[in-house]
Amino acid sequence: MNKQFIISILGDSISTFQGVTPEGSAFYGSWNRSETGVITPEDTWWMKVIRALDGHLGTNNSMAGTMVCGGALVSGTSARRILDLGSNGNPDMILVAMGANDWGFRVLPQEFETEYAKMLAAIKMAYPYADIWCATLPEAKPEPGDEISFFNVDGCISKRVYSDIIRKLAVEADVHLADLGAHPDEYSTIDGAHPDKEGMETLAELWIRELQK
Repeated sequence: MNKQFIISILGDSISTFQGVTPEGSAFYGSWNRSETGVITPEDTWWMKVIRALDGHLGTNNSMAGTMVCGGALVSGTSARRILDLGSNGNPDMILVAMGANDWGFRVLPQEFETEYAKMLAAIKMAYPYADIWCATLPEAKPEPGDEISFFNVDGCISKRVYSDIIRKLAVEADVHLADLGAHPDEYSTIDGAHPDKEGMETLAELWIRELQK
């Protein structure tokens, strides 16, 4: 029997799904499922990527509202969150999709760089044989006619600043880069941040393009 190819996810609300990700921290719960059209895990970007790679989900430790920074038990640098990535078997691949909340909540770039480097070092130490892929921040768009914006983007530092930091640190840490932010494709959302079903398709396509380079 062939060994299962295990893929784990470390992310924020965009990568959550009730019943799969940690309890009480999923954006994609019962109400948002109908609102977004993201009805089952098969509709998520990460499950589409796992299927495309003929992989198996290890642990999706994505939690809504979490940042890389902050030093909390739910931050990207949390030892518990990182160790939990292997709770269903040591992953062969880890997809890191974090940083949007750090940007949205205006974490200073210098702090983001320091904490993101700590997170990568901790992941590498815990899973020295895993292929680690870090995503830059993709461009989002609201649904046509939807004036709701999850983040006050006019008050934020450019998203590109955070993506540039991720690019730099991926090279320094010798991990893989999924440069979603380099693509012109915008993913559709319900609020300027959280993808609807079509947006999930776009994100999955961007990830797959990067993984197949």
